[in-house]
Amino acid sequence: MVAYRLPSVGQGIELDRRCPYCGRNGSNIHSGVRWRPVRDIRIQRVLQRRMKCPYCHSTWTLRCKGVEPGRQRTQRLLGMGVLLYMLGLSYRSVEAFLRCMDCPAGKSTVERDVTEAGQKARVLHREAPRMRVRILGVDGTGDARAGAKGGLLFYVDIERQKLLLVEPLQESDTAKVRRHVRRVLQKVGAEELRTDEHSVYRGIGADRRHRICLTHWRKSKGKRAWDILQQAKREERLLEARTMQELLELLRLKPRPPTPPEDLERLVRRYINARKGLAWKVNQLLQHVERTWERVSDDPLDPTNNVTERLIGLTFKIRSKTMRGFKADRKIQAHPYLSSFLRGQGGVCHLESVL
Repeated sequence: MVAYRLPSVGQGIELDRRCPYCGRNGSNIHSGVRWRPVRDIRIQRVLQRRMKCPYCHSTWTLRCKGVEPGRQRTQRLLGMGVLLYMLGLSYRSVEAFLRCMDCPAGKSTVERDVTEAGQKARVLHREAPRMRVRILGVDGTGDARAGAKGGLLFYVDIERQKLLLVEPLQESDTAKVRRHVRRVLQKVGAEELRTDEHSVYRGIGADRRHRICLTHWRKSKGKRAWDILQQAKREERLLEARTMQELLELLRLKPRPPTPPEDLERLVRRYINARKGLAWKVNQLLQHVERTWERVSDDPLDPTNNVTERLIGLTFKIRSKTMRGFKADRKIQAHPYLSSFLRGQGGVCHLESVL
């Protein structure tokens, strides 16, 4: 559970005589203390005072903490709207909720607040000091912009379960993806790169550093084996059906052997000369399983890339589906960082950092 800390609103004015334009001290009070109406869930007005610089003759307003220039809403109310949207409400629902609290704000205003908060979260995330990463998880998604083709590439620290980077790249663009993944690998000093079996990730680093997600590998091979098993039963090919049943049992082995077991090698030799028909499909699948067996992750703590998949869903995909896709690139790239920021640190999230 995360405790969200909304910005507070001050009740008094701190007298600051430094001019914000020329930077000199000794500015004069230009008006008395006045009340200014604001929109907030707790208060209805705050204090403010005008100041004037005797050197550059500029004037400005001193305000209470929590009220930004040119805004009728306090930072606390602004943060509440951003939080409600990020927790799952739509822009219209946030607008209706704030109206019920007697603090009206249009859905377009809430949308702008969320976008600005996302941009600030993105800047904070990229300016944060980088920590050494042992296992770098990489995966892409094509769920991006409404009415246009696009994609994002997510980089995740699997051990700490933290988002590292989001880049607007499609997995189909092989050259760009490989160059970018190599740069990130060097930058974070990762010992291992963990991905699915997409061909775009082949050859990025040494084979010993690149590992395939165990869950993805078992699922894809198991599905192919199951399809061939059903076809063999329909065609009454008992040998092929029995072979696929043995293969499914080998895929489910726990603990999983680090090298291909003898039973798998025996099955491969049985169909090594098959060149057509159902036997050829069995041959191709068995050889592929044997060829990729040692490339699958054998990490004792977590041999999968499920952390990356979960972060993509939690920080991006769920909201993208509910709103039928993002419509602007800046929102696409900023939303995952804001969602990651709201996960907090140590169970606490200070929203004033992005408002």
